[in-house]
Amino acid sequence: MWQSVSRLLSEHLGETYTITEKEELSGGDIHRAHRVTNGKTDVFVKYDTRDLLPIFTAESDQLSALAKSGTVRVPQVYGVGYDRDYSFLLLEYLPLKPLDAHHAYCLGQQLARLHQWSDQPQFGLDFDSDLATTPQPNRWQRYWNVFFAEQRIGWQLQLANEKGLHYGDIEQIIAIVSHRLKSHHPQPSLLHGDLWPANCGVSAAGAFIFDPACYWGDRECDLAMLPLYPDLPAQIYDGYQSIWPLPASFIDRQPLYQLYYLLNRANLFGGEYIETARQAVECLFGDELK
Repeated sequence: MWQSVSRLLSEHLGETYTITEKEELSGGDIHRAHRVTNGKTDVFVKYDTRDLLPIFTAESDQLSALAKSGTVRVPQVYGVGYDRDYSFLLLEYLPLKPLDAHHAYCLGQQLARLHQWSDQPQFGLDFDSDLATTPQPNRWQRYWNVFFAEQRIGWQLQLANEKGLHYGDIEQIIAIVSHRLKSHHPQPSLLHGDLWPANCGVSAAGAFIFDPACYWGDRECDLAMLPLYPDLPAQIYDGYQSIWPLPASFIDRQPLYQLYYLLNRANLFGGEYIETARQAVECLFGDELK
């Protein structure tokens, strides 16, 4: 694999890239990762089995879309490749520290500008993405209430059902979610999609975000999940509000948007997350499901 990595880096950088040092990195819950260097340029190499190449290609495309917006900082993509046994994604290597109050405020401003960027008439994406290891469908849809009800909540409930986890009648819950969002007509915004402490940090160049689960959706979804992670400084909200204030009605939709991530945790990890998701469903829909 390392010969293929060197060859691709040489093509991208326009000069021979000979790996002089490799360091395996810890902390990756999904794929293996190394830092490699030629003594001049450090590169983050994320790799897995060859059949997972489409996942790395999709991640590369999402990072490129975020970079194209010119609003948020993401690692530079050096390339996606494969050999006989492995597929890999090559990124700019960034030594990162956790967000502090100042950089959280700056990141909040960047997110607001990202959400304001470009015009897109529909919700979705040209390809499906992944939320952690969960496939995330992004079929284009004109109506936000239908998109979120079917491709977010309904999708997670169907995955749960396949695992033997039942939270109530799926079609009924989809109908309730769709009805609750029917009068809400947000403009489609490009979302990071999985904004939590492990997917953002501070480098010498400022705040960065990475490991996206992008799609065009309601901007409130990126903000709704932040309270689930108290490690993220609250100043991220202040920065966001200084650029594009959230409507007062956001607080009513926030628990509904959080449910998508709670269901995903339950589907991925089970255990206590199942009960947390079950309580959220009961709180949101209990009276209507009886």
